[in-house]
Amino acid sequence: MRSVKPLGKYTLMFHELLGWRILRKPARTRKIASSIEKHWLELRSLSDRQLERHLEENQTRAQELLLADEGGMAFAQVLEIIRRETGLSLRDNQIACALALLRGECVELRTGEGKTLAAALAALIAARAGVSTHVITVNDYLASRDHELMAPLAARLGLSNAVMTTDTTDEEKQATYDVDILYSTNKIYVFDHLRDKREKRQSDGAIPRQMGQAFAIVDEADSVLIDDATTPMILSEPGEKVSDIDVELFYSLVEFARNCRNGKERQLDGQGSWRLTDQGLAALERFAPTLPHPLARSDDIVDLTEQGLSAVYGFREGESFVVRDGAVVLIDQSTGRLMPDRRWTYGLHQMIEIATDLAPTPEAQTVAQITQQTYFRQYRILAGLTGTARECRPELWAIYQILVRPISPHARTKLRGQGLRVFSLAFQKWAYVVQQAQLVAKKRSVLIGVNDVVEAQVLADVFAQSGCKVAVLDALAEAQEADLVGVAGQQGAITIATHLAGRGTDIALADETRTAGGLHVMICSLMASGRLERQLYGRAGRQGDPGSYETVISLEDRGLVDGAQSLWRRTMTLWLNLRLLPRWSLTQIQTNRDGRARSIRRKSLLREQELAKHIGYR
Repeated sequence: MRSVKPLGKYTLMFHELLGWRILRKPARTRKIASSIEKHWLELRSLSDRQLERHLEENQTRAQELLLADEGGMAFAQVLEIIRRETGLSLRDNQIACALALLRGECVELRTGEGKTLAAALAALIAARAGVSTHVITVNDYLASRDHELMAPLAARLGLSNAVMTTDTTDEEKQATYDVDILYSTNKIYVFDHLRDKREKRQSDGAIPRQMGQAFAIVDEADSVLIDDATTPMILSEPGEKVSDIDVELFYSLVEFARNCRNGKERQLDGQGSWRLTDQGLAALERFAPTLPHPLARSDDIVDLTEQGLSAVYGFREGESFVVRDGAVVLIDQSTGRLMPDRRWTYGLHQMIEIATDLAPTPEAQTVAQITQQTYFRQYRILAGLTGTARECRPELWAIYQILVRPISPHARTKLRGQGLRVFSLAFQKWAYVVQQAQLVAKKRSVLIGVNDVVEAQVLADVFAQSGCKVAVLDALAEAQEADLVGVAGQQGAITIATHLAGRGTDIALADETRTAGGLHVMICSLMASGRLERQLYGRAGRQGDPGSYETVISLEDRGLVDGAQSLWRRTMTLWLNLRLLPRWSLTQIQTNRDGRARSIRRKSLLREQELAKHIGYR
């Protein structure tokens, strides 16, 4: 593990604006590619026993992996093992992907191009050279699936390997972290790091789970390193019961918030957060003296009241959270998955529970926290791969010093875009979606992308009213995800999915579906960025398969009417309303939202560094 130097505000801004353009280095791979081809041809003629002896006698050191001859031999050995174990000869673009990963770059490779095997190739080569390797995925299913593919290859090469899921006990983790190649999720790695920090503070003799952070390969890197980087990862322990006087205050502030009128006592600020207006502050000034809580007579009551506004108006059930077994469970906004181990800050979480007609629960006490931005920068070599990294190039370079390396697909894409449709009213949009999906599904399969659980349920109800049964893939269907994805490519299948549910899994097409034109993707919500749109429609047209996509929005979509309304955004929304350059206007709105999200991530990192400097909270 290496120490992480703080990043300054102006350094970050320089690298985001210019640094990633002028400091990047070209990849020089021609010599090593020729060497790989030469050595691989030699190894193919060997018997299994001869190959095993060759592996024993020819071991490459870590510092030689990118040298032409030594690196070529290391690649050829693993490529031949993969060919003999799986029957697959990896393509040139997969080999180029593994080379980029070993250089510590982020690879952008189209969905369906075999990133899993490319990551396995890089992991096996690094581990054979003695480099402990962590492969990071976004959920247990993907970690287990990818490990199952890689495990026999590692065994053939004499490497130890393991997968760690949420079911892995703490007693098992000590030995699990000691393997050559470990597959797990980003959250498990980060929280185990926090547990090690906590236990080290409690006892100098504590043995950490993670003995080092040498080489990390992050799958779906934009999701892990960018989208999921805003919220700090917080390790907490059960706290005391909420006091009666606090409960009374929270109930009072929720009731006050419900009586605040939009544009009168409350309004959205430039960051999309609810604030009290001057009229609202005056109303609070009259209301606060009636409250018995000591905070009612301090300036803190304003912040707490604005948290109450957020609890009532800012966090929607099905979008930000769901209620399961009588408890509020947060939804990860970057993956669409449930986060049962996360809570909002004290006061906000309890007021959201009250606003949802639940009893307020005890607050958890924070014992350690870190952002994923800081955690992953601790690896000596950090690499990633995803189908959508182009838009993240400035941020990946500024924060992680990772260069994005686009790699061409092996087959020309047959994916066809069918444009953008803008409807004035939401019910018009849903009516078109239902009609179009049923029409296309007569011969093909359809994937409909929406933003959240609420929209997925609304659309499913509209389909039900038309007598059409559809599958819904969202945060509430995690247990059925593999089964739902497994049949989504069948002829006649219509699947509604929140924007990142099922990401990282292939939708295999039935032969009749492929012949009729492949998967058709309908993007039916205003996505926060063009990158999220590309993630959705990238589910179609994989590996040269035919496919198509279209975007369908209404002027009532929450992405247009909610959030901070800058002058530029209001202008672009008006243009969209008038159907003036609609695709360009939509792109401008998404770019504006993406810029605000990037600013929030930057502030989150700088705030964490400032806190660490003053109180050492990590």
